[in-house]
Amino acid sequence: MNDAAAQSDLPLVSVVVPTYNRAEYIVETIESVLQQTYPNIEIIVIDDGSTDDTAEVIRPFAPRIRYVWQDNAERGASRNHGLRLASGKYIAFLDSDDVWVASKVEAAVAFLEANPHVGLVYTDAVQIDSNGKELRLLRASGPSGRVTGKLLENNFVSIGTHMARTEVVREIGGFREERQLSGSEDWEMWVRLSLVTDFAYMPSVTAKLRTHSGNTMTNAGAMRRSMERAAELFRQSEVLAKVGRRSLRRMDANIALVNAINYCSNGDRRESIKNLRQAFSADPKIILDARFAYTLFRLLKTSR
Repeated sequence: MNDAAAQSDLPLVSVVVPTYNRAEYIVETIESVLQQTYPNIEIIVIDDGSTDDTAEVIRPFAPRIRYVWQDNAERGASRNHGLRLASGKYIAFLDSDDVWVASKVEAAVAFLEANPHVGLVYTDAVQIDSNGKELRLLRASGPSGRVTGKLLENNFVSIGTHMARTEVVREIGGFREERQLSGSEDWEMWVRLSLVTDFAYMPSVTAKLRTHSGNTMTNAGAMRRSMERAAELFRQSEVLAKVGRRSLRRMDANIALVNAINYCSNGDRRESIKNLRQAFSADPKIILDARFAYTLFRLLKTSR
């Protein structure tokens, strides 16, 4: 059997890369997909109205990727555009400043092929800085199976680490396309997806997620609004009937804790303390979360 025939026997994987003014990083992102050990991949780049030279820097990849430009509509709409164009049995969404480990797709496809009841598989990641230097391990260590309650409490699925069955993502309508949700649109979609399929955690590092000044997470106010919007949607949806009040309290506590972390990183000590108090009020057990103690330590350190 020749290479072309062998490749055609493998399930096609669609990789959707939404991008907006990421010319500095997107070449490395695309290269990490092209260098995968798994051969049967289509790459769909959705340019969400970039005003930098994104189109120019990725032009050399033209024969091997599909590039689509659209008016700016945020990541949810960009990802859904790619979802509509996707031809693969499996789909993964990769932000245009992150990169994959070379074996990522091969490992995920093998897992999903061996576990037909699983609709989404996710893994650990490594955080890198703007220059690609590894900073720390982002261990998901999350549950498998029907994970709605746990996922509501804490978003343990980093978008660059996942792979899903395309038909299941389409079944729930993909991502919500509203700007107020931008930054938490992946979490909101995971929760809806978890209502209809099993998730599975694979304990390995398959992605490197970049942190830099342009990240959504660096805007504490925007992240607070997006998480609060997601929580509002959860309370209005069928999710409420699937989980207990404890999960909702834990969700509120975790949102406040993430806000406290983000405000602390932004140097807003007052808002950080306010949100730590809100986290404790929502669920006193949140103090057992290592992030609570670490944030408190950072606040005490800066008060000297």
